Amino acid sequence: MSATTGPSHRNVVSIRSPPSTNTGVLTSPHTPLRGISSAFGSPSALRAEEDNVIIELGSRYLRAGFAGDSLPKAVVDFGPEAQRRAGDYRRWNVGYSKEWRKRTRGNDWGERHELWEPDLRNVDLGLVGDKIDRAMRDAFANHLLIDSRPRRFTLILPSALPLPLLSTILDTLFTNFQPPTISLLSSSALSTISAGLRSALVVDIGWRETVVSTIYEYREVQCTRSTRATKLLGEEMLKVLGQLVSPRSAQDLQGPEATAAFRDLVSFEECEDVVTRVAWCKPSERAQKNAPSQGLTPVKEEDEFRSSMRSLKIWGGTEVEAHVSLPIKSTKAPKTLQIPFSKLAEPCETALFATGVSESDLDDEETPLHLLIYRGLMKLPTDVRSICMARIVFVGGGAKLPGLKARVLDELATLVGKRGWDPVQGKAMEVFRENSNSRKTRIRNSEGGPLKISPDQRTPASLQEIDPDPIEEGLRREARKHNPPVEAGNLRAIDSLGAWSGGSLLSHLKVPAVSVIDREQWLQHGALGASKTVEVSVSSRQSMGPGAFKAGAGERSSWTLGLWG
Repeated sequence: MSATTGPSHRNVVSIRSPPSTNTGVLTSPHTPLRGISSAFGSPSALRAEEDNVIIELGSRYLRAGFAGDSLPKAVVDFGPEAQRRAGDYRRWNVGYSKEWRKRTRGNDWGERHELWEPDLRNVDLGLVGDKIDRAMRDAFANHLLIDSRPRRFTLILPSALPLPLLSTILDTLFTNFQPPTISLLSSSALSTISAGLRSALVVDIGWRETVVSTIYEYREVQCTRSTRATKLLGEEMLKVLGQLVSPRSAQDLQGPEATAAFRDLVSFEECEDVVTRVAWCKPSERAQKNAPSQGLTPVKEEDEFRSSMRSLKIWGGTEVEAHVSLPIKSTKAPKTLQIPFSKLAEPCETALFATGVSESDLDDEETPLHLLIYRGLMKLPTDVRSICMARIVFVGGGAKLPGLKARVLDELATLVGKRGWDPVQGKAMEVFRENSNSRKTRIRNSEGGPLKISPDQRTPASLQEIDPDPIEEGLRREARKHNPPVEAGNLRAIDSLGAWSGGSLLSHLKVPAVSVIDREQWLQHGALGASKTVEVSVSSRQSMGPGAFKAGAGERSSWTLGLWG
């Protein structure tokens, strides 16, 4: 074969890629280039700046998640098992669960499960910061699945949080996680928002305290509190279990000595588990009296209702009361206690309603729940009270107790019907009311009818009836067509999704918080750099559309701690 004709086989390059007339195009095997738009690029760098982490911090739990979610992705507790160091395997030692008395000796009831307590004189703030740092890193690594690059934080806190504790929390977050900004939001206001309301009476039955906050048009106008909360409920349940485990110690010891002895009988974890699973609240006496005669109930359902009331010992009958079997493993010898079901409601009666204790024997900080709500409503103006009493929102861990909401509302309705809204109380006031009522009845039932007014007696102008204005009546009629009637003046409970869901909703809608703290300003000035709260100017309000607050965000020269300042 001659050299001019070339090889008989075809070139490999020409088989895979035919020659192109364009000399600028590569002829070797290659992956074709694709034009990637910047809009569809990797969002990892952008998301770190746009992600807003919502953090709700309480005395026992930390909840964390992203803005726009309905529920938090991480719920981390501050118990001793959650705060173990790496490499601490004592939990799996033989007999470790039976040595709980040594670990709890010298501590208050449930103290090892708390992050802080209201009295900061005995609180180690450095340890509080370390616990928050540990819980945050656990939530980021195990639940949120994000790295530690800077992200904006929205912090949900109680409005009465002490300033030293707030400073410790902000120092920990700014130093260890470097968020550019932290927005502070009130938990009671967010509970109102997550219920779909503008005004409400928020009853937060927490661990150490029960806080009743009045929210009117998204503003907190009043806050009252009581020590009757979940912790006291657990201590009363401990007494009930301790009396069944060791009846002799219950008879020999009384008062604080008996309580201290019961703490060595049943562990805190088992007592809290009993409260969570089987504790309940009895209905009020008013509900018990009205229950059998309500409505036209079918005969079969009425019989079932009466039999269930007999079994709870709140309805007369000859049936045997139901018992509940509770296996207790924390005692020195594991036992199974047989407890009457009605006895499991006694801790709620003693702890939350102070049954059997006179009102005059209670301090202001030991007020029962129904009396605390009544006093809070009585201090409000009439228009605010009428709106808030129809929007009572129960939140907190203690609000999940079966039957508690109905009992509080019944007791509150009884107080309102008995006392009215008169702040003056006492025996003399009761006698005056009885005399005034009897005098009105006598005048109403008199045979002479209404008293005649002589022509010489003229009615004062302030007591004369106002002539109807047809123009004003027409305007009111037109307003009623477009605006639905507002529910007010009656007692009503409304469910809420909780403070965390409200914070997630506001952050997702880009609603700016009143207190937005910049990292550089906090590290430079601390809490002393906060300015006083200023009223919002009506002329500076803008639409809530996209980018409406971008111009004002960069011009923020001063900042405030809001309710916490």
